[in-house]
Amino acid sequence: MDRIHFLLTDLCEEIEKQIKAGLRGAIEMLVIGYLPQVWVFETEIGACSLFIDTEGNARVFPGADKDRDVTIRWRHEALTKVLQSRSRNSLEPGDYADVLVHTDKGRAAFNYLRKEIGL
Repeated sequence: MDRIHFLLTDLCEEIEKQIKAGLRGAIEMLVIGYLPQVWVFETEIGACSLFIDTEGNARVFPGADKDRDVTIRWRHEALTKVLQSRSRNSLEPGDYADVLVHTDKGRAAFNYLRKEIGL
């Protein structure tokens, strides 16, 4: 999971920019209602958790957090390709992540951020 952890950590800055922009405008109260967020990325090799706090700061931690809003399960190779390119173009048609949404706020955040990740 070291590669996935590294790629997600690399993505944190872009996620923070998008979230923090929403925290400084007319939609601030709406965005705050969806934070914090915990997304768990699982592959056959292991898991790591992406945490976004109430101020829009994003961090990645090894392992799977129990209290999660979204779980993304996929083959390590496919998840690595998508996180590197931030696009599904390099994958075979029909190769999709298994996305489990555990909370309503997780569903809203996933729909808001999925393109940043390439999903």
